[in-house]
Amino acid sequence: MRDEHKQWLLELTALPTAAGREQRVIEWVRRWAGQRPAVELTADAFGNLTLLHRNRGSDRPIYFEAHMDHPSFVVSAVQERSAQAVFRGGVEASYFPGTAVLLHHDGVEPQRGRVAEGPLTETATKDIGVTVNFDHPVTAGPGDVLMWDVGPQRVENGRLFTPACDDLAGVAAALSAFDVLLREPGPGVAGDIRVLLTRAEEVGFVGAIAACIAGTIPHSARIIALENSKSFAESPIGGGPIVRVGDKTTTFDADLTYRVGKIAEAIAAADPDFKWQRKLMPGGTCEASAFGAYGYTATCLCNPLGNYHNMNTDTGRIEAETISLSDHAGLIRLLVEVGRQLDDPAKSPNLKSRLDDLFAKRRYLVES
Repeated sequence: MRDEHKQWLLELTALPTAAGREQRVIEWVRRWAGQRPAVELTADAFGNLTLLHRNRGSDRPIYFEAHMDHPSFVVSAVQERSAQAVFRGGVEASYFPGTAVLLHHDGVEPQRGRVAEGPLTETATKDIGVTVNFDHPVTAGPGDVLMWDVGPQRVENGRLFTPACDDLAGVAAALSAFDVLLREPGPGVAGDIRVLLTRAEEVGFVGAIAACIAGTIPHSARIIALENSKSFAESPIGGGPIVRVGDKTTTFDADLTYRVGKIAEAIAAADPDFKWQRKLMPGGTCEASAFGAYGYTATCLCNPLGNYHNMNTDTGRIEAETISLSDHAGLIRLLVEVGRQLDDPAKSPNLKSRLDDLFAKRRYLVES
């Protein structure tokens, strides 16, 4: 992994963010894009961001897509030493009582509090409502973000432990691969590659659905959704990036998934050190399912994730999410090659052409 790619990963996965309150990530991305004259950045009516190369338009762009939120709290009201907040995302109720959180208010160092003991409430939108207590007068306002206090970000034995891999590591991977492809000498080498960064995924793909309804993405596009998905024994951390064939809700576009898998196979054939996996990953539902439901051609690449949504199921405690740095580097490498090869029939033949070839060779077996 390039040093700058690692730095972007570290910076992004440490940012406070929540569904509907992604402004710190948006500001980071705007600064990043502003340093690159070839990049055009736009926002749709719902705040989803699109980044593209100014000189590489086409009728069939390829989108690297990731979401900018993470399961977190948003302040709704403040008292002297406490705050009311709603939790936007999927975390089991048993993890909340007494757990430490950090409140992020602009211009103030993060303030440590604890979720109050006792039963949780439920808002009209089915979010969890909590009281957070502080041992000092709190500086906060409605809309401030509270993240779980998981300790300082660290790298140990090739693994990153950080507050929010899902999906800020996906944002980092998308931008890293996009940056590599920006430097390609012309449109004949890398095609029309774009990045789409969506909002409010953790409460039901709201930003992605909005992008579909608003026409933010042309229907001719191919979408590579990026995720950090709950690791299982058969999809281990360190086993390489995953070509995700589906999630707990749907399976993804067969042809696009096949072609991305063939590109991964070719990398591995040329480099025995390159690891990759092909898995369903049923631990959750990703935005590729939402895009598919709205008629888009979409599949997913992901990294196996430890402590999914900060839940350590072994200890029953909130902890840092964790991914392998080598998996992340492999994901960037695979994305770059997808950008280079997906529109090259010699390197990325579609599934139907292979089936047509099989039929031509073996049709004699079924002809009368």
